[in-house]
Amino acid sequence: MASKLAKPSLLKNVVNRGYAAQAATQQSYTLPSHDVKVTSLPSGTVVASLENNAPVSRVAVLFKAGSRYETAPNKGAAHVLRTSVGLCTKNASAFAITRTIQQAGGSLLAESGREHAMYSLDMTRNSLDSCLEVLANVATQPSFKPWEMSDNLKRIKVELGMRDPSTLALELLHGAAYRNSGLGNSIFVPDHKFGKLTQDLMTDFVASTHLASRMAVVGLGVDHDGLVSYAKSLNVGSGDGVPTTGSYGSGELRQETGAAVTCVAVAGVGASIGSSDAASLAVAQQILGIGPNTKYGSNASSILAKAVASSGGLGSASAININYSDSGLFGYFIMADSASVDKIIDAVHSAVKGLKVTESDVARGKKMAKAAIHMATESGADHLEDMGMQALLTGTYANPSAAAAAIDAVTASSVQSAVSKVMGGKLSMGAIGSLSSVPYVDQL
Repeated sequence: MASKLAKPSLLKNVVNRGYAAQAATQQSYTLPSHDVKVTSLPSGTVVASLENNAPVSRVAVLFKAGSRYETAPNKGAAHVLRTSVGLCTKNASAFAITRTIQQAGGSLLAESGREHAMYSLDMTRNSLDSCLEVLANVATQPSFKPWEMSDNLKRIKVELGMRDPSTLALELLHGAAYRNSGLGNSIFVPDHKFGKLTQDLMTDFVASTHLASRMAVVGLGVDHDGLVSYAKSLNVGSGDGVPTTGSYGSGELRQETGAAVTCVAVAGVGASIGSSDAASLAVAQQILGIGPNTKYGSNASSILAKAVASSGGLGSASAININYSDSGLFGYFIMADSASVDKIIDAVHSAVKGLKVTESDVARGKKMAKAAIHMATESGADHLEDMGMQALLTGTYANPSAAAAAIDAVTASSVQSAVSKVMGGKLSMGAIGSLSSVPYVDQL
């Protein structure tokens, strides 16, 4: 069991793989390839699967149960839910869950973000029945025993203590951009709610979010009809549940720590998933620079890297492009020596706001964006997550060729227009560190 707190924001699509085997006659053959199958059930549940001919099967159950669906009384419930996965359920003890998974050679993963909660299980194909029963219990029947929740506080405290400044800067950015509701809710338990989320509050949160109309079931290396039957058998409620709240408002949040390193995140209204500007901003992010593309590299040729170098300061910068179902953030992130952070902010902000793209810039950005799409699905875990997020948030699945076509359709004018629209609107800022020389957002 593990927790994954963040995920890449680039467009991601699944790449089909075929596995070749050697016949006894020394004549090679290729296992048949399959396409992703998607079924929408009358209840609103979306089921998607891909037969990838792998010896390990992966199944995930996702719900629209991220932190954006929290209300004032249950702030932090999504974080507690994530860390509680694997504990006692209504039908099985934590020992029984652990023993079953270990005997099957499986692996349970819990992940959540601002819009989703995902429960996934990897297992060998001959262990599907026993492991899927465990997954059903974990995903739909948590019990939140008070003594287990009390013990779980130690794990939550460790996670809170391990947050690095870059993570906190992005949390502050979301809080500033979306205020104190919806997407502005932190993916971590706030201090004033630590230890105060009771069994009743957690049970109510699950009951209002873990519903058939807010669920997606996805699998790799499984039979699609069998997965549809499994989705129908899950014991979840009906109805629409908690509505989404919050919209972009702009602002800034600053946290003074006096640290030698300062982190600053600045962004404006970006593109939502599937919007007309999504592909253009994905290309713009690559043009500006997202950090090293090779191990131990520096990506010194990117626009933002050059801006940092020209400022004379010590630090680094990368572009931000975060996409949600109905909103998005686009801008830049800076980590710099506190003594020169003001110079770096000025140089980077000027580079982004004054961006003038050429045809060669766009051609390079397209190649990098398409490479990122395919490289992001190299592992089975990322493959499964991408399929699940698409099924949950869009109700369908877009194959790699569709993503590539969207990227290919991007032009220099569309990139210029999209970036100008973002930087010409209201901006938001999240900053943490030594902030005496960090300008306020209205001074940029």
